[in-house]
Amino acid sequence: MATTNGAVENGQPDRKPPALPRPIRNLEVKFTKIFINNEWHESNSGKKFATYNPSTLEKICEVEEGDKPDVDKAVEAAQAAFQRGSPWRRLDALSRGRLLHQLADLVERDRATLAMTTLCASPGMSPLVSVGPSLHGTSPC
Repeated sequence: MATTNGAVENGQPDRKPPALPRPIRNLEVKFTKIFINNEWHESNSGKKFATYNPSTLEKICEVEEGDKPDVDKAVEAAQAAFQRGSPWRRLDALSRGRLLHQLADLVERDRATLAMTTLCASPGMSPLVSVGPSLHGTSPC
């Protein structure tokens, strides 16, 4: 129940829900390859799979299909990133924090696009549910 002074009542803060984002029409898909070690790669097998808009069943694009060799390559790259002397390990905590905050700022900036293209891709999840959590720092999952 909302109050007039912004207090929390019944565990719910007094605030309006976020506005629903507008559907994104003709979203350009720029990246369909596998991202490993800060580079885009084709899958080892060369296989691809189609992704579809769950509300229209319209094909969005085809993306690389990663198999065990691709996963092994990604795990190897991730392990190397944490080895002594790696660029990430040489960064001090302040620099790492700045990078993580920049990432958070980008996610916040593009939250509507992310909500409409990733979270709403799960059948049954409304834009309000998917955008709202990013605004308030919680996750519906």
